[in-house]
Amino acid sequence: MKPSSLVLRAAALLVAGAAASAQLDYRLAFEPGAKSWNVEVRLAARGEEALDFWIELWTPGAYHVAEYGKRVSELTATGPDGKALTVERPEPSHFVVRGAPALPEGGELVLRYRADSLSTSVFSNGALDVESNRIAKDYAYLNPGSVLGFVPARAAEAITLSVALPGGWRAASALERDADGRFHAPSFARLEDSPLLFSPTLQTVEFTAAGKKHTLSVQGRDADDTEAIAEGCQRIVESAAELMGGLPYERYHFLIGFVDEGLGSGLEHSYSTLILVPRRMEIEGTHLWGLVGHEFFHLWCAERIHVQGIHQPDFTQAFETGTIWVNEGITEYFTRHVLLHAGYLDESAFLAGLVQSEPSGLPPSTRSWTDVSRSAASWNGMMDIQVFAERMYSQGPRTILALDLEMRRVSQGERGVLDLVRYLMSEYHAKDRGFGEDELPDILQQVAGGSLDDFYGRFIDGPELPDLSRFLGVIGYRMEGGAALELAGADEAALRARKDFFSVSGQP
Repeated sequence: MKPSSLVLRAAALLVAGAAASAQLDYRLAFEPGAKSWNVEVRLAARGEEALDFWIELWTPGAYHVAEYGKRVSELTATGPDGKALTVERPEPSHFVVRGAPALPEGGELVLRYRADSLSTSVFSNGALDVESNRIAKDYAYLNPGSVLGFVPARAAEAITLSVALPGGWRAASALERDADGRFHAPSFARLEDSPLLFSPTLQTVEFTAAGKKHTLSVQGRDADDTEAIAEGCQRIVESAAELMGGLPYERYHFLIGFVDEGLGSGLEHSYSTLILVPRRMEIEGTHLWGLVGHEFFHLWCAERIHVQGIHQPDFTQAFETGTIWVNEGITEYFTRHVLLHAGYLDESAFLAGLVQSEPSGLPPSTRSWTDVSRSAASWNGMMDIQVFAERMYSQGPRTILALDLEMRRVSQGERGVLDLVRYLMSEYHAKDRGFGEDELPDILQQVAGGSLDDFYGRFIDGPELPDLSRFLGVIGYRMEGGAALELAGADEAALRARKDFFSVSGQP
């Protein structure tokens, strides 16, 4: 996220056979400028005593309890004979469908309901714009988990999604699509992880980068601007792929909306990203590319590297973790490296952006980074979000820079944070697991080859911010007047470390 996201663990879906194997059939309809979505869910009647149907409480990448179900109304259920079934609502996001004495077996159950269009600004109705959904007069977007409910007992079953688009409108998503225009997902996890963008003026181009296929869909800009944005996305992809030694997917879809409401935000997903920016935003500057680079690097930190609670999420319960600093802080740090190697920053601007902090107007934080991570579960308005953003996106990259330099000092210049990311990819993602909540200090020590307990205790588990003047000497720099300057007479070890720090290292 930038003011995130599940890992696909199912096998790739073969679209030709998807309709036959789908066990849940979702149908979605809306009208331009409408205040709600109309949803229908069809699923096999299997004779259960009751059917639990949930709207998820939170979204990976945003983490806080949004409880989208509060905005769901008029939910009804019918059996194969068309007769109404009993619907109970024990919690705002939890519905229980019952029959008498049990649900029928054979045929279909049909659930129908309305869900409000949630977003009117960057944070409204208890949710961030990019984690929820919006219906405007000339575009719409949907994060499926904010509207499309799920049956926990059937979450691993295949899904078909049909969208009744307004006349002349088009749809874009990373989901596979068949000849009839239906979207297919092998599970709710894949559906939940795949935002959709709708518009009558949607511009879409395809390009190849680092040997993989990519699609860009843009709302609010013309064909020429879309081609220019695609060129920028290609530079970002190739820079990140070189940094990480390849890409962890076969296809990826950038969804970018230039809209009236919002300040510029994005949310990461395993095979796509949804980014919302002001219509007036220039594509030549670095702001757009900072957003694109940040959400793209989340492919590694957050999507494939994450705590176990994200690897196997429970959307029916609130989620709290002290490890969001890995997802956001490391990602924002490497966003700067990606922009450097893509040519959007030079070395001077790169370092200046890391060592200088712009005043936010917020009082200095007295909370640890892990505490700010945990508190994301209970955001209560824009002030909480601003505190989170300050720690993750302003102070966070400086702390990760210090961690990178400390790891290089401990390992005599051999290893840094990039080695940590690669280790987590090979030892956790490749083995289909997340790391433990309290495992990170031991992992850092293993990668660095020495203790980082003092650093972790003070700057991650503690409230202190590192004084970069104590760390920059490792790469032959010093702090003077708030700027990082080359250190005269730096020794050979520091010069080697500096070269490695600014270079794109080879494959692990």
